[in-house]
This record gives sequence, C-alpha cells and structure tokens, in this order.
Amino acid sequence: MKSVQKRGNENFLINGTQSERLVFLGLAKSLLSKLPNRSREIIEKRFGLSGEKGETLEKIGKEYDITRERVRQIIAEAIKSVLSRSDNKEFSDVEKTIIFTIGQNNGIIKESRIADKFKLGSFQEINAIKFFVDCSKNIVKIKKDSLIEKSWAVSENAVTEAKKIAADAEKILNEGGKLLNDEEISRRLIACNAGFSLEKVLGHLDIAGRVKKNHFGKWGLDDWMEINPKGTKEKVYLVLKEYKCPLHFTEVANLIDKHFLIKKGKKAHPQTVHNELIKDQKFILIGRGTYALKEWGYYKGTVRDVLKKILEEKKKPLKREEIMKEILKMRKVKEATVMINLNNNKFFEKIKGGYMLKK
Repeated sequence: MKSVQKRGNENFLINGTQSERLVFLGLAKSLLSKLPNRSREIIEKRFGLSGEKGETLEKIGKEYDITRERVRQIIAEAIKSVLSRSDNKEFSDVEKTIIFTIGQNNGIIKESRIADKFKLGSFQEINAIKFFVDCSKNIVKIKKDSLIEKSWAVSENAVTEAKKIAADAEKILNEGGKLLNDEEISRRLIACNAGFSLEKVLGHLDIAGRVKKNHFGKWGLDDWMEINPKGTKEKVYLVLKEYKCPLHFTEVANLIDKHFLIKKGKKAHPQTVHNELIKDQKFILIGRGTYALKEWGYYKGTVRDVLKKILEEKKKPLKREEIMKEILKMRKVKEATVMINLNNNKFFEKIKGGYMLKK
C-alpha cells in the first residue's frame, strides 16, 4: 500500500517505491523553520543541508564567535526541539519511510548505501536523511567498529545478527586464507547460522568492517592484497591471477581500467604496466609483450633455455611434435623459431629417437 503526500509540484512517497522524488531536504527545512534563525543556520551547516557536506564544530564556532562546546549545545537543543514535535505528521512519515527501507534491507543498512536505496543524487537530500535519522528515537545508529561499518538498523537484534555474520566470515577467511565467491562464503555462513537466507547473509556481509568484496566479486579481508591492491604491480598480479592466462601488457592495462583498480578519473598507462612486468620476477615474458605468472610453471629465459629445461626434465629424446607441444605450454613461439634453436648443434643433437641435449 502506497501513501503519497504532495508538496508543491513534488511527491513524497511512504512505504512505496522510490521512483518519484523524495523531498527530504524540503521537509527538513520545513521543520527547522520553526527554530530561531541562528539555531537553524547552525543545524543546516552542521548537517550539510545548505552545502555539499557538513561543517566542523570548530569552523561553525569561529563563524559565530562561540566555542565548539556552545555549538554542540545549540545543536543538541535544536534536535531536542525537533524531537518534541516528533508526533508531527511530516516527521512521522519521513521516519516510517526510512524504517521501511531499512527493514526491506534485512533490518540494517550501511549508511553509505542509503543514497542508492532512495535513488538520490543530491548531497543535500542525502544529508537531510541523515539529519532525520539523528533525530529519530526509533532508528538504531551504529558507529563503525572492528566488526561492522557505520550503519542504521530497525532493531538491536539486526545489529547482533550482522556482527555475528561479520565475525564468522572473518574466522572462515582467516582459516582458509583464500578468496571466496558469493556461493562459497554464503554456504559456509548459513551452515553456522541456521535459518539465515542467502539474501540476509550477503546483505550483512556488505556491512562487515574487515570482510570486503573485490572488483572481481570475491570476498576476502581488507588487508589482503587481492582485496586492496596498492601499487600497479599488485594490480597487474591480481588481473593475471583472476584471468588465469597469459596476457599482453596492453590487455593488462585495459583490464585494470575495466575493473576500476585505478582511482576514478585516472587510467593505467601501458608503459607503466610493462615496466612492472619486466622488473618483477613473478612475471615471465612468454611472447612479444605477453606475460604469464611464474607460479603457473613458466620458465624464465630464452627459447633455447626453455628447450634445454624441457629436455633435461624429460630425460629422453623428444620428437619435434612432442617438443612443440611442451614448449607451447611455456611460450608463445613459432615453430620456425623452435627449429632454428634445435638445429644449433652446439647445444642440441638429432638422433633416431628425436632431439636431445648435446653431451
């Protein structure tokens, strides 16, 4: 059932979809209009209702030539005044809408997700929601701690559940020491949290403080390189590991951009990527500009070095076809290049059974 309240040419929705504009800012300013001018201005500055973000107590204090503590007192008194009118229908409707939305999100939501839930683009509208939440007696405000991010909840029980999921996920990841996808981590969390749905588990994981999802959709701990790669070298490694195949350095650069591993507005420079691939021993050049991970079993060195390694390991003569099959596992190289090297009688010799190392 959807209730729509009209304000001018805009619609304010209660317990319905957020396809129409939500006028949180207008309603906040309507409530604050009943306060003395200075109190109203201070509240608007502090909560970012008149700018992109809220101002500090110190900055506001300097502007009004009062102490930070006095600014705090004025804000507390103003909020108390608003709360004294909490039976106001406009305030009640806004509160119900926020509580309904949080309830639809398994009873708890990370504060930074609220703009997505209400499809808001304006910083002031988002800040207005935060103002209403601060004024509400019925919404649980959770500070960021070691287990969960700054969040809002409809009950203490939802907070307890979210913290339990976060703690269990940390334990699972620490014990396993590897990334897990949605299905893998959810299956293990549901096993130790009977009655929890897949949706609830993933929703609570989104609030977790240390458990994070990387750009490839895998869960891990926030201090793992696979979750928070720092420099270009780590991003290059992560791309190769995820794609599980050799890549040209320009492809690696493009994939770093595609998966947003570089800060917004910046691009990965192919030459920078190439420099990291050249100088780090974790990466092996296997063709013109194409690199693989050493941990996949690739050998470092020239085609001749790889041929020598193959023949040493096999400990028997190999036919041309067998050699090509083996070397193509290690290098992207033409058959003609292989044959030129094999015909170098300083290192290799051809016998009845094929080619072998020269003694």
